[in-house]
Amino acid sequence: MPDIRRPPVNPGRLLSAFGHIGYNPVSALLDIGDNSVSAQATSIAIKVDTENQQGAAGRPKAVLKAFTIVDNGTGMDEAGIDNALSLGSSPQAYHEYTLSKFGLGLKSAAASLGRCLEIITRPKADPSKAFKAVLDCSKITSDYFYELVAPSDEDIALLESVASKGSGTVIRITEPLLDSLPRASEIIEELKQRAGVIYHYYLQGQVPHAEKLAITVNGDEVKPFDPLFTSEIADGDAGDLNENTWAGLQPNFIQREQSIQLDKKGAISAVVTITQLPHPPSVGRVGTMTQAACRDRYMIGAGNYGFYIYRNHRLISWAASLGYVPQDQDLYAFRGRFLINSQADDLLNIDVTKSRIHLSETAEDQLKPLIGEAVKKSRAAWKNATANVQKILSRTPHDEANEELDKISKLEDKSDELDESVAPPAEREKLKTRRTKAVGEKPTTPEESTKLREQKQRVQWVDSLDNNQLWERAHDPEAGLIVRVNSSHRFARDMIAAVHGDANLLKVIDVLFYALARGEYGTVYKSDSDPKVIEKVMAEFRERVGGALSDLTRQLDISEFLGGK
Repeated sequence: MPDIRRPPVNPGRLLSAFGHIGYNPVSALLDIGDNSVSAQATSIAIKVDTENQQGAAGRPKAVLKAFTIVDNGTGMDEAGIDNALSLGSSPQAYHEYTLSKFGLGLKSAAASLGRCLEIITRPKADPSKAFKAVLDCSKITSDYFYELVAPSDEDIALLESVASKGSGTVIRITEPLLDSLPRASEIIEELKQRAGVIYHYYLQGQVPHAEKLAITVNGDEVKPFDPLFTSEIADGDAGDLNENTWAGLQPNFIQREQSIQLDKKGAISAVVTITQLPHPPSVGRVGTMTQAACRDRYMIGAGNYGFYIYRNHRLISWAASLGYVPQDQDLYAFRGRFLINSQADDLLNIDVTKSRIHLSETAEDQLKPLIGEAVKKSRAAWKNATANVQKILSRTPHDEANEELDKISKLEDKSDELDESVAPPAEREKLKTRRTKAVGEKPTTPEESTKLREQKQRVQWVDSLDNNQLWERAHDPEAGLIVRVNSSHRFARDMIAAVHGDANLLKVIDVLFYALARGEYGTVYKSDSDPKVIEKVMAEFRERVGGALSDLTRQLDISEFLGGK
């Protein structure tokens, strides 16, 4: 007889490990949201809760407090809670179209966000009963357990905010892992952007086995977003891409819906669709929208081109290359969709996070020529459209820096708004007043506002600035902060001009100037000192730095200094 050994299991370490299997906060929250979808919810409310903590110089700062997902699904009884919190939920609880796979999603996703998981739920079979379970990772060592307690009035009110008097569930994660999580504003904005793509079919009511779904993130409705934009494609042959004559003004099909075989027996299949999105320079030339607006609307850029893989009508992989879509800016408008169901899970080796797949040999045999031809057509169409508008795709380093700085600036403004919102009323009003004065002190000109709104120019090079300043900040009341840089200053004429061929260095310089303006604005806006005094000191500082840089540049032999001789 073999000697059966049972080595000790440390569930506390297991839970910690589950939280590190590849989740980011957005993927974790939406993985928990999958449970709501599987529970036939028609309404899901996701909330990223914050609280006020004193930041630098005693200023209010919105800090993560909890994550909450509330739905009006079928809910759970005690047995259902047992199954939901078991390490590897029973597959018998999953229906054919489930978004779950390994029975680890709730535990692993929650463990990546915080230390304490709470479930408040009412079962569809008897919504007069409510249950609350608490799984506190900090209490778990050698034994794995959770506590079943009576839900409070506050818990029930939270549940009923979505489920009314019927069945539903609240998932609340507290004691967030602040050291490993980004700012609340970043999580909220990415949730709003990604949820519309991830649940596109559900939000549109296009899933055969499910009712139309509604999702809110911090109270804002999530709109469905089709990354392939098939609804904008013209009917008939006009909707098919001709790479030689494509005007670049609207999406086209490269490959209409086609079923491909995934296994040798032909029992399991997938549906593949490929489209070509508009060419921003062509759109900008005809004036239907600006190039920047076109890129925003169609998410054209690095990180968004490739295949969007949907499992049971839920996105599991964003812009995957599948090994066939190379990194190439000429493919920025290339979009593919790979639609599978849970029957393909084992065949495609889908991982625990349900975010990556590995194609079978049969699938590869069919996809390789199909995608190869599609990539070829997409690249040719983009290059031809570029030639037609007599413009190369690659933009100046300043354009690239401005586009990234514009994204960051908008996020910083949202963070400021969130910090203000958690401040006590008196402090909130004080901050609002200081912000209004800081913004109004140096307004943008109409021309500057146009460049900011239409071309995202956060760093604007101007002919001159008063008193030999090298830079100064300005504000558009709606679009936000810019920095003016004096192109006539000796430092700009001699030193920056000498490195014009170094694209990366030019981007670094733009970032530096913007950071100087952002730091100045933050000092005026958030400091306790008199804003008029700060403005005066900052103006003198800019003049002194401008004068010092002018003198240093004059005394340096630029060619020898930058030539490294």
